[in-house]
Amino acid sequence: MRSPAPCAHQLTTTPPSPSPRARQVPRAHGYPVRAVVPGYVGVRNVKWLSAVVTSDEEAKGPWQRGIAYKGFAPGVESFENVDVESVPSVQEQPVMSAIVQPRQGDVVEGDSVEVHGLAWSGGGRGIVRVDVSADGGGTWTTATLKEGSEQKLSRAWAWTFWTATLPVPEGAKAGDKMRICAKATDASYNTQPERSDAIWNIRGILYNAWPRVEVQLDP
Repeated sequence: MRSPAPCAHQLTTTPPSPSPRARQVPRAHGYPVRAVVPGYVGVRNVKWLSAVVTSDEEAKGPWQRGIAYKGFAPGVESFENVDVESVPSVQEQPVMSAIVQPRQGDVVEGDSVEVHGLAWSGGGRGIVRVDVSADGGGTWTTATLKEGSEQKLSRAWAWTFWTATLPVPEGAKAGDKMRICAKATDASYNTQPERSDAIWNIRGILYNAWPRVEVQLDP
């Protein structure tokens, strides 16, 4: 298998050799040497590394020149008459977030709800803001960024955790449904799209629409 990544990124972010303080990489995960290319899609982190080669073109092979890591327009519903090889391979993923608490279907009580989640963006772009809504996107509360927010905005490789306290929507009563959603914004001010239909693609990759959780107010 051959997996290319832009040379400039490799030279500035990829360790040239294993750290002496690191734990030994298990064989299933690439022992004795595995490439680590932070900020890029996981396929760039090649296991059982045997060689690093510079080239003025993308690596040849079905995993890179084929459909595996290519993003296509929503209108492409088949590969007939599509020049797949001319489409650039995915390198950096878009900004995304997830709600980890509360969970879908939870019953919540009180005048406010504590929401916890995480956010991340490709290319080392840090998270500058996460907005959270209790009414499906009608009104927004800016979350407090937690662990991970201390990363440099141009070298943020790890998730950024966040938390927000949302007031129960005005007029809501016991037994009503509450639609919680979130959207993250990265250091380049890319923001998650609201709907999935606008970013649908035949490969089903690069999904980053608003995460949504529906909970019920304590009856």
